[in-house]
Amino acid sequence: MFLAKQIFWSRLPGAILLLLVSSYSLSLKGQSTIGMSGLLNSPSAYMAQDGTVKLGGNFLNKALTPDRWNYHTVNFFANITFLPFFEVALNNTVLDLVPEGRFNNVDRSINLKLRVLKEGKYHPAVAIGSNDFLTTTTLITSGGGNKFFGKAYIAASKSFKIKKQIIGFHLAYNHIVSDYLTQKLPVSGGISYSPSFYNKLSFIVEYDSNNFNGGANIVLLKYIYFQFLMQNFKDPSAGFHIQFPVK
Repeated sequence: MFLAKQIFWSRLPGAILLLLVSSYSLSLKGQSTIGMSGLLNSPSAYMAQDGTVKLGGNFLNKALTPDRWNYHTVNFFANITFLPFFEVALNNTVLDLVPEGRFNNVDRSINLKLRVLKEGKYHPAVAIGSNDFLTTTTLITSGGGNKFFGKAYIAASKSFKIKKQIIGFHLAYNHIVSDYLTQKLPVSGGISYSPSFYNKLSFIVEYDSNNFNGGANIVLLKYIYFQFLMQNFKDPSAGFHIQFPVK
């Protein structure tokens, strides 16, 4: 009896953790720092399943934000995949516009992603996207004003399942359309890895056109999503959202 109790208590934490990350019909596709499906701070071709709504926000280290922000900030967003191949998000990033150092406004941006090729057995998913889409009337030339996050991109993603482990490879070409963003290279991408014992846990390393980043994301209690990243492996940011189907 005593041995049975020992076995029970030794296995209880693992059982609880397995319950927390129990299977859910929404795929774990990553969450970029602007409220869109992606890697950490780099786009991917993946998006959530049709009819998925996401509501959440991020803490953004000042090293992660455009030149307009020289302080740590937060954002909050609403995201919906209302077609199997189309995702849109409204993102609000908090601004400090007064000398007293208090937040008193937000920058609003609309982000879009269109999947032009669905992932197949031998080929990747391909998507095109635009961040800060409606701030100015142009998509391909740089914009000033409040077009802080302007970027257009094309991304490809391909995942492989190996003995219940999932390894994803992601590559994107980025074109800056903002006077506030810079990039060392137009190419970004990374590798994601989900271990066999947690399909809803993913570790990610990426290059975001400027820095190498590392992080992870996880789904808890079916609907709750957390993400943590270290930009350049030293500056922390974190995100959270709830996700649920509306169909």
